[in-house]
Amino acid sequence: MFGKTLALGLLLASPALAQDVTLDADAFEALSEGRTLHFALDGLPFGSEQFFPGRRSLWRTPDGRCETGVWAPRGDAICFVYETTPEAQCWRFTRSGGEIRADFMEGGEPDGESVLLDRVDDARLDCPGPRVGS
Repeated sequence: MFGKTLALGLLLASPALAQDVTLDADAFEALSEGRTLHFALDGLPFGSEQFFPGRRSLWRTPDGRCETGVWAPRGDAICFVYETTPEAQCWRFTRSGGEIRADFMEGGEPDGESVLLDRVDDARLDCPGPRVGS
């Protein structure tokens, strides 16, 4: 646990440590596992994702829809596959200064859609159903 806390602290540390650093799978896992990441697009909620051991996740849209997924690295991107969307959705997570940005990847290149990591916490997502939150 200490290692993950230290890694998270280094990820969010002073901008003097590094500029525009792409998070690899290990860094992303250290940031996300056991936590909930909340994302914003143009200052508005984009969605929240709770992460579990084994690279499993639970995605919740701002309107309350939830679905389970898994993630895996692909090149410098983190790709998600959800139960209702079998095609991988890949994002490149980059730390620049005090922010973490996720750029949607299309064909291995950013497609212009970016969201910002708004906050990270330990809260469980409010998702109805028998399989969520496990």
